Amino acid sequence: MAFSFLNEVDAQSAFPDQPTVLYSHQYYGGGGLTSNGWGGFFTYAKYKDATNLRLFYADLQFVKHEKEVKRFSADPNARGYFYGKMNSFYVLHAGMGKKKIITEKLRKNGVQLSHNWIGGASLGFTKPIYLEIFYIETSPIETYSIRVEKFDPERHFIDNIYGRASGLRGLNEIRFHPGVFLRWGILVEYANYRDGLKGIEVGAQLDAFARRIPIMSEKILEEQEEEARNHQFFPSLYINFFFGRKHSK
Repeated sequence: MAFSFLNEVDAQSAFPDQPTVLYSHQYYGGGGLTSNGWGGFFTYAKYKDATNLRLFYADLQFVKHEKEVKRFSADPNARGYFYGKMNSFYVLHAGMGKKKIITEKLRKNGVQLSHNWIGGASLGFTKPIYLEIFYIETSPIETYSIRVEKFDPERHFIDNIYGRASGLRGLNEIRFHPGVFLRWGILVEYANYRDGLKGIEVGAQLDAFARRIPIMSEKILEEQEEEARNHQFFPSLYINFFFGRKHSK
C-alpha cells in the first residue's frame, strides 16, 4: 500500500498542474533530409492502448542519384545543371504501421522515446530534364543563340550546355513507376506541454520498384571510371523534424 501511494505521489508531482488525460489520436508532420534527397511528411496516429499506436502515413520525397554533380557554365547568369541527368525523380509514399512508446515523458522538460515501423506503396514519377543549349550560326554571319531542349546524351555536352531550363518544362511528360517501401525509425519527443508533439526521428528506409529508374544517362554512367548504374532499389538513412498535437476523444 505504501509503495502504491508513493507511485501516485510521483506521478502527480511530474505534472502537478495538469490533470490526467486519455488521448485517442495524434497528428504530426514535418520535413527532413535523407541520404539521397529530402522531403516532407504527415502522420495520423490512433491509440490502441497507452503505449501502442496505429499509424497512417504519407510523404513526398525528392530522390537523387549518387553520381549527380552540379556544373556551371562560364556565364554567371546561367543556372547550374547536373550533367548526364535525364530525369528528376520524386516518390509519393502512403502506408500504415505501428508506433511503440518505450519510455513515457514524465516531466515537463523530459523526453519521450519511441520507435515505429511503416510499410506501404511507393508511387515514383520522373520528369524529363530540359537544358538551355548554346548554338553558333556561321551563315551568313556568325550569330549566337540559346535553345531549350530535352537533354540528349548524344547531342548535348559540357561545351554546348548553357544551363538548366525552367523546372516547369516536361510536366506533360511525367512517367509513373509503382513500387513498395518499408521504414523503421526512433523518435525522440521533447515538447514542453502535455498535448504537444515536437521532436526528431532518425531511421532507415528501403524503396523497391519494378524496374530501374532512369535518373541518369546510362551512356554517361558507363563512361565513368567507377561502374555505376541506375537503381531499382533505394536504401537510405533519414532524419526528420516534426511537430503536432495529441487529441482526446
